[in-house]
Amino acid sequence: MRIGLVSDTHVPQRCRRLPPALFDALAGVDMILHAGDVGELAVLDQLGAIAPAAGVFGNDDSAEARRTLPYQLAVSAAGRRVLLWHGHFEDRAEEAASRAGDAFEPKLARIAAQAQAAGAQIAVFGHWHIPLVRRMDGVLLVNPGAVASGNEVTRQLRQTAALMTVAEGADPEVTHIDLAAPSQAYDPQIDWSSGFRSTLERFSASILAPDLAERLILVRQRLTGDDIELLRRLISPLAHRCWQGELSAIDLELARSAVDADATLPEDARRRFLQLFD
Repeated sequence: MRIGLVSDTHVPQRCRRLPPALFDALAGVDMILHAGDVGELAVLDQLGAIAPAAGVFGNDDSAEARRTLPYQLAVSAAGRRVLLWHGHFEDRAEEAASRAGDAFEPKLARIAAQAQAAGAQIAVFGHWHIPLVRRMDGVLLVNPGAVASGNEVTRQLRQTAALMTVAEGADPEVTHIDLAAPSQAYDPQIDWSSGFRSTLERFSASILAPDLAERLILVRQRLTGDDIELLRRLISPLAHRCWQGELSAIDLELARSAVDADATLPEDARRRFLQLFD
């Protein structure tokens, strides 16, 4: 079986629509697995026009996806069991704690252990926005990478997907595809000793100008969870302009203007944000 692997499309929150190159890259596959942070379920319908498609929900998924899709899914392909899982902790505190360490090995070992618990020989996961393939503890770990950015303040530098061929009596073969050149294979060339953060920087970069980045660091402890969600909504239109190449970065003045221009923002939140950005 030839299986197309996709993750972190975030449509339409961070990606207005699936890139045409993704359809070119997945043409002719027998099945498509989406490893979470789908966005709208229409994404799976569009992928399903290529081949039967299944997905799981991610940590930053739409309410529709979280309500409808499973947390993880076991799929059998050519006699191999594949665990499809986004890779996140459902508990926010556990998820935050998991991001503290920089070493790859514990993070990969957790994915492998989850696959072993499901009796799977292959684990397909997303969440990291890093394309990779690694064998650990008898499990083949595959991350196709991401189509969209990891949040509203970063840019996905390389949009990727993957193709996996699974045949009885043969080792699975995985090929990553850079959507900027979908007709060619792409080798992520991961240096496992370099650590998670420096590897992520190869695939994701901040779209915040230094003045706004520094201000957010200074006021971070004063922001509630609701504040952060409001700021994400306010910054999102500016982020899309950055992703589309209309802006090079979001600076403090643009952030202030976004707060001023949003007529739906409660007045107390408007005053608080303007004070934070003053």
